[in-house]
Amino acid sequence: MSIRIRSTAYALPAAVETVSAVLDRERDRVEAALAPLSPERRRRALEGLGLEKVRVCGEKQPYALALEASKAALSEAGLAARDLDIVLDFTTLPGQDGQYVSFAQKLSADLEAETSLNLSFRVGGCGGLHIALKTAAALMTTDESLRTALLVASDSPPPGSRSLLPISVQSDAASAVVLSRGDSGPEILGTEALTLSHLHDVIRICRGGDGQRDLSIQVDSARIEAELMPIYYLNFVRLVHKALRKAELQLSGIDHFIYSNLSRNDFDGFVRTVGAPEEKVWSRGLAEYGHTFASDLVINYTDLRREGRVHPGQLLLFASAGIGFTWGVTLVRA
Repeated sequence: MSIRIRSTAYALPAAVETVSAVLDRERDRVEAALAPLSPERRRRALEGLGLEKVRVCGEKQPYALALEASKAALSEAGLAARDLDIVLDFTTLPGQDGQYVSFAQKLSADLEAETSLNLSFRVGGCGGLHIALKTAAALMTTDESLRTALLVASDSPPPGSRSLLPISVQSDAASAVVLSRGDSGPEILGTEALTLSHLHDVIRICRGGDGQRDLSIQVDSARIEAELMPIYYLNFVRLVHKALRKAELQLSGIDHFIYSNLSRNDFDGFVRTVGAPEEKVWSRGLAEYGHTFASDLVINYTDLRREGRVHPGQLLLFASAGIGFTWGVTLVRA
């Protein structure tokens, strides 16, 4: 029996900050990240962001957003929390309320899921959704008693680490996906993932001697340019065609490409290298939400669906990559 996307939802903090304000406040961090790059590459990194604003956690911290998104997804799915068999948290940056070892356990309690199998992993980054989908689908396929799963992520960077130049600037958000066995919702045709562990430290989450207050994100821009970027889009090409080949489909048959909101430069690179028609790649999230780490794909898909652009029988290809370093592609039939 197939695994399907029963519903999706997201939650955003109310506070908004301009990207220019973030870059000005984190000027030392920005200059250090851009220093190893050529003048042309520095110019492109800044001018090609395409990001205008970010959402910033304030009164509502990441866990509250995760709970809000989870409740919305369950409501849309027409399910009660007691129907959940799996709760899987794939948050990478849990923000200042990161005292929880895992959101999954607390979510299960607060939702009153009671008997759910609660799982989590912390280093999927922007590619975390694919690993979460692959994990949940594997469990549900091999155990018929596991019929419904809630996948949730809520990311917010530690103070002073919102700039991820030369890649992006991070925004805060939470997202939730409900999976179920049966015939309700778009069918997951397959998920392909690739991790190159020798690149695990090009983007690092570092903890100082004072625990959470000293947490920071460190970006090795020199290694990104020399080691990551030469293969970054090629690995997307590899995974896209692997997924299509297994499903006996062609790239031309994809109706919608759901991609990350990293930057305009990154969007253009994906379109050009993968060969995705630009009009088929949802890009409104770049300016509207900024880069929300693991929630980008869920936000973009949810908005696309809410606008009535997703129709039965259409093919959707989700693609993202993040720290680890992990690439992921998921193929779905609506």
